[in-house]
Amino acid sequence: MISFPMMLFRLTLAIVLGGVVGFERERHVHTAGMRTNALVALGSALFTLISIYGFTDLLGLSHVQLDPSRIASYVVAGIGFLGGGVIAFQRDQERVRGLTTAAAIWIVAALGMACGAGLVAEAVATTVLVVIVLIGLRRVEQWLVPNSRSQVHRLRIETSVTTGQFLEMVTEICTRLGMTVQHLEVRTARAGAEVELVCLVATDATLAQALGQIQGLSGVQAIQADLEGLSRNREM
Repeated sequence: MISFPMMLFRLTLAIVLGGVVGFERERHVHTAGMRTNALVALGSALFTLISIYGFTDLLGLSHVQLDPSRIASYVVAGIGFLGGGVIAFQRDQERVRGLTTAAAIWIVAALGMACGAGLVAEAVATTVLVVIVLIGLRRVEQWLVPNSRSQVHRLRIETSVTTGQFLEMVTEICTRLGMTVQHLEVRTARAGAEVELVCLVATDATLAQALGQIQGLSGVQAIQADLEGLSRNREM
C-alpha cells in the first residue's frame, strides 16, 4: 500500500497531463476540452488505484482471489461510450467529425491509468508524444493537403431578430459556403441580441463572402469575425 501523498501526486499528475491534451482540443473549439480530458484522466487514475490497492484488506480471507487488472479493463471498455458521444456524422458534407477528439479521450484514459499505476515517466513521455501528434501532424496534414487548412473563426452577430427562421438562414449561408458550424449561441444584449457562431473556414474569401451575405439579412446591425486575436468588423 502506497502513502496518501503518493496517491495524491498520481491523481494530480493525471489531471495535469489530461489538461495538457485537453488544452489542444480547447484551442480548436472541440467538444471535449480541458475539463473533460482532465476529469477522464483523473477518473481513470482513481479507478486504477482502487483496482490495485482498494481491496488489499481482503487478501487474507480464504477463497478470495483478486485480479488488479479487472477494474482497469472495464475502464478501457467504458471509455468508448464517452468517446462515441463526441463523434458526429455530418450528412450535408458526408464526413465524420470528432474522431480525433474521441481518440484523445481514449489516450487520456490510458494516461490516467498509467499515473494510477505509478508509471509516471511513461505517462509524461506519452503526453509529449500525444501533443506532437495533435499539433505536429496537423501541420504536416496542412502541408500535404492544402485544402484542409480550415481555421476556426468566431462570428458575433448583433441583431434585433433571433427567430428560428433567422438562425436557420445564418447557418444555411455558412453551410452553403462550405463552412462548418461547430457552435451556435444566442445571448441577450442591450439593443437586441447577439448570435455567436464558431465555424471552420477554409479561406479568407469564403469568410468575406459569408460576412457580406449575413450582413444583408434583415435585422443584422453589426457583425464581427475573430481569429486568434485578429478581428474583422462590419457595421450597418
